[in-house]
Amino acid sequence: MTATCLIYDSDLQHAEQLSVLLAECGFSVTCEAALTELDDEACTSFDLIILDLEDKALDSVQTMLEQGIRVGTEYFVMSDQDAPELADQAVRMGASYYFCKPVNEDNLRPLLADIAAEADTPAHDTDDNECTVDQFGLLRGNSRSMRKLYRQIRKVAQSDISVMVVGESGTGKELVANTLHLMSGRRDGPYVAFNCAAVPESLAESELFGHERGAFSGATQRHRGFFERARGGTLLLDEITEMNSDLQAKLLRVLETRHLRRLGSEEDIALDVRVISACNRDPATAVQEGTLREDLYYRLAQFPLQVPALRHRGSDVLGLARFFLNELNEKHETNLTLSDKASEAIENHDWPGNVRELRHRVERAYIMSETTLDDELIHAISQGASLGPVDESIVSVPVGTSIADMERALIEATLKHTDNDKPAAAELLGISVKTLYNRLRDYQPD
Repeated sequence: MTATCLIYDSDLQHAEQLSVLLAECGFSVTCEAALTELDDEACTSFDLIILDLEDKALDSVQTMLEQGIRVGTEYFVMSDQDAPELADQAVRMGASYYFCKPVNEDNLRPLLADIAAEADTPAHDTDDNECTVDQFGLLRGNSRSMRKLYRQIRKVAQSDISVMVVGESGTGKELVANTLHLMSGRRDGPYVAFNCAAVPESLAESELFGHERGAFSGATQRHRGFFERARGGTLLLDEITEMNSDLQAKLLRVLETRHLRRLGSEEDIALDVRVISACNRDPATAVQEGTLREDLYYRLAQFPLQVPALRHRGSDVLGLARFFLNELNEKHETNLTLSDKASEAIENHDWPGNVRELRHRVERAYIMSETTLDDELIHAISQGASLGPVDESIVSVPVGTSIADMERALIEATLKHTDNDKPAAAELLGISVKTLYNRLRDYQPD
């Protein structure tokens, strides 16, 4: 399958030079002098789009760059000026590469070869109940958007540059971070994950940086924080936008100086850790809203990775469902299959809870089925679409119940529904994980 490229460049001579290079790398090329809008379906007909920014404001092409993230099309942007700030903004918005005109063929050729090689990889047939999703590290999927993600992971894994993994809840951000670790030179070191939303603010600094005995009331012995525990390896800072602003400032200083101090100590400890951060919301919006420091954002997002939502992954949806079912069959020595009706329901559902939701639906249907996942899986999916946040139970409370008790009953029912998966429960309830943990702490007896 020949790779395809669309070039937007008003400089016809430069476009011709690019076209020759692309043809040498195995691309079929289409050139346009003026920028036109493409819908998602048209965009997917190209493996690569090269866009000349000219004098356009970057926000005028942001929608196109975001479109590339949705459907897995690569976007390269170019300009006739060396503008580091413009390049940085373009990459953060979704461009894979920024270069100055005229093109440096030696720099561009290996990148084009990678994309062309991916386009030549045949798609898998997903017409039967065999597992048809490839595995890359701890990730699975064959879709164009996932192949693009794999390509980016390969490029950045060997460096120690800070990576920010962005994606909706349930897309597999921690699997991306762990895959980065396994493919890096730090693979033999520890991989440690710190959930910024799961630790009370009063303990977060101590948990991250450690403390000495006597540093505060209750500090009866020296405590090594997550940074020290990750020495020689990788530290994931999950849900980074949930970290309070004071701790964000301290974290920024540690990252910039590459040294930390335990609470109650005057000794500096050198850092030897690769930092990956993750968030389930747009970090630029978090900066605007004041929940993420702008300077910390730029320090953490030296290389941003966008994890695609399941609804943008095409045949991966059905492939993953079959994979999860095959896992259950192997574990329990059974041979259940997906019916055609169930497969159709899976493909037609939007999966707002992404891969996590898909796995839970398949597991529930497996428990309720005898030989074929049919009515039970369709029922589980339709229930999820119609009942909203808590889709398997109705919380009944008598008249006169206080608002606080009603809230507690809803939280406990939702946690039961998600098998105590707190991030998933928080998403269903429409609250942050930090808020959920605060509520649970309030419910503990004194």
